[in-house]
Formats: sequence, C-alpha cells, structure tokens
Amino acid sequence: MGISIPKVETAHAILRLSGKYILQLRDDKPDIASPGLWCLFGGRIEPAETPLKAVKRELFEELSISPGRIKFLWNVEYYEDFVKGMVRIWFYVSNVDSVWRFHKLKEGKSVGAFTYSEIKNLDMADVIRGALNRFHSGEHRL
Repeated sequence: MGISIPKVETAHAILRLSGKYILQLRDDKPDIASPGLWCLFGGRIEPAETPLKAVKRELFEELSISPGRIKFLWNVEYYEDFVKGMVRIWFYVSNVDSVWRFHKLKEGKSVGAFTYSEIKNLDMADVIRGALNRFHSGEHRL
C-alpha cells in the first residue's frame, strides 16, 4: 500500500458574511484551474508555507482582507485534470462581517455574497460544491 503524495496543495476559505457565502467568479483564462466558474477564495500553498499561512496570504492578495479568526475544517484529496495529478485542498472557514467593508477584489472577474439556495444554481467545480454542501449540512460551524 503506497502513500499518495499530492502534486499540488491548495488552501481555500469558506467566507461567511451575514449568513451568506462569499464566492469568487474566476477569470475566464485557459491557463488557470476552474476558469469562469464560481469558487472559494484561496490558492496554492507555497514551499515551506503552512496551509493556514497560505489561506491568510491568499485572502489578503485576492481581497485585501485579514480576517481575525480562521478555523481549519478538513482536507480533501482528488484527481484534477488541470494539473494531471492528485490535489489536496485544505478547507478553512472565517466570518468576515468585521472586515468586509475593507475588501477590494484584486483577482477574478467578480465577487458575490450568496445564500445557500442561490449557490445551487451557480456553475462551480464539484469539489467546491461538495465542500459548501458539507459545511452547510452542519457538520462544522464557526
């Protein structure tokens, strides 16, 4: 039995704003993962970077915010066609009510706040939809 070593590791945050989910509409570029789809904010973990440091860095780079509390939820491994290999995503959650007024979108086409029923109609990657469903089911709370 071999140990699976992911080709890529990423860290993403389920951001909560007044009971809604904050999502990013990805740019429609063929050289990025999930182009043109709604996604969680986050990205690749750099060498020698912890998943928590990565998600904090990504939130600042993409939204110019630094939430006070970011809680680890779980990680998921799956095969991703875009990287032609295994990917491990570290999922976190944070309430951004206190910092949202400072946000500035710096990456992606758009940002939106959606109720759970609204996200059901959005185009997004299965792994992201699965994470939102898992979180919303009440398995994990802030």
